[in-house]
Amino acid sequence: MRDVKEKEEKDDGKMLKLPPGFRFSPTDEELVLHFLHPKKQQASLSPLYAHLVPDLKSHHHDPWDLHGKALSNGSHYFYFSRMMNNRITENGYWKDLDMEEPVFGEAGEIIGMKKSLTFHIGEAPTGQETNWVMQEYHLVSFHELANSTQEPGSLVLSRVHESKTSHGQSLCSGGDEDSETDLSYMDEMFMLLDEDLDDISSGD
Repeated sequence: MRDVKEKEEKDDGKMLKLPPGFRFSPTDEELVLHFLHPKKQQASLSPLYAHLVPDLKSHHHDPWDLHGKALSNGSHYFYFSRMMNNRITENGYWKDLDMEEPVFGEAGEIIGMKKSLTFHIGEAPTGQETNWVMQEYHLVSFHELANSTQEPGSLVLSRVHESKTSHGQSLCSGGDEDSETDLSYMDEMFMLLDEDLDDISSGD
């Protein structure tokens, strides 16, 4: 069993590596049409990107733990998982922003849907919001288009990244993610820690 597990871990490691100089930067349409749809249909992908995006089965991973598990391109992580009612991790949860928009094909037809979520530290519903953002892609049938529902357990493809802007700017108004004035969650935590240490020092 140990040899099998080690082999699987090695295979996973190979699956996550791209050739030098290559970058994985697909559009919404490409993610749905060339990755999610073939995976859903159990179709054979071309050798160029067979098994390129790993299947993590669930959303039970904190976003900062995706490195080495999901396919990465800079600060963006890609992986397959399953639709879940509660996306709870060890240290927090993904909150649905009730923002869902269609993904269109070349002919203008709807080929999928994209849902937006943000990661919160702590227990729902009072967790602290972070700058981690997820776009969750799923396929749609005519029934789902009419009822705007997706069954739990359905295959989804997720894109996760840490935005430099608040989710209101980056998802709604197309805010500039290269802005240097916004702080990440870890920056804010270190600032709060420094303030606590200053208070302790002044108290002495």
